[in-house]
Amino acid sequence: MKKRTRKHKKRKILLFGMIILILCFGIGTKSYLEKKEEERQYQMYLEEQQRIAEEKRKREIYETCQNTPYMDELTTTKINEFLNKYSNENFAIYFEDINNGYTIMKNETTSFYGASLIKLLDATYLIRKAINGEIDLKTETVTYESRHKRDYSLGMDSHSFGEKISLEILIGYALAASDNTAHEMLYEYIGVENLRNYAKTLGITITANSVEHFGYLNADYTHKMLEEAYDIIKLNNSYSELLTTNMNNIYFNSLNFDDIIMLHKYGSYSPYFHDIGIYNDQENPYLISIMTLIGEQESPNQITDLHKEIHAIYEFNLEAKETHCYNLAYNEIEE
Repeated sequence: MKKRTRKHKKRKILLFGMIILILCFGIGTKSYLEKKEEERQYQMYLEEQQRIAEEKRKREIYETCQNTPYMDELTTTKINEFLNKYSNENFAIYFEDINNGYTIMKNETTSFYGASLIKLLDATYLIRKAINGEIDLKTETVTYESRHKRDYSLGMDSHSFGEKISLEILIGYALAASDNTAHEMLYEYIGVENLRNYAKTLGITITANSVEHFGYLNADYTHKMLEEAYDIIKLNNSYSELLTTNMNNIYFNSLNFDDIIMLHKYGSYSPYFHDIGIYNDQENPYLISIMTLIGEQESPNQITDLHKEIHAIYEFNLEAKETHCYNLAYNEIEE
């Protein structure tokens, strides 16, 4: 009986040991599998983070490229072909792609009678004064007198002598309808010496005086006028709105075509006809001045055609830039 009991006890101990061993092995196996799964998950996490970081790096390269001035070699070729095509033509052009830092210029220092282009200078002078807190365009007024009356005054024709007209309204008439009476009132209010000195701060020399209230300009000067207007527009405030609202008109707007909308100011006095404007695109704005002297009948069509050709060069360069930036970021080409 004692031998049987001892054997029984040994079997029980052996069985118990085997159970413990099995349990330990099972626990160890489970722990090992869990550890391998954790390692796999962690490796996947690292790879995902690396993918995200790489995508961010490429996106930053692309965005930096897009925000850097760019001019494709073929753009230069197209500009030269354009200028050679019109080498004997007597008109002036000044185009600037603002963000990409290139220009197209022809006869930019040749003087033309500027006519109503000076009205944009009236407007920016007064708006700068308002920005500086020196005047209030809404409350400051000019009394309409008979000496101010001029032909081609679509806005002021609805007013009577003796009325007090705000500077804001006069600016609107001068820009949107190229109102000559409004210009006379603003010109007198500003004073010729003040306007002349303001123009000098912009790098512009005006010939307007106490007798001649319009004077001569060139495409370089009108380009500087557009730069000043665009600087105000970029402020994105009520003064910007005053300019954009009144420059966004179809009154003798020869720069508009298809779905291209230009903020503009035209000037006309036979045989001179000019149109200058801002393509106020949020990402790729440009400025363009075109001055001609073949008359009001032919010049608008000429200006439209010239603008179409220049805009096509602008779009070609943007497409080339897009390809360049994409390749630089995602195909790892060298600069």
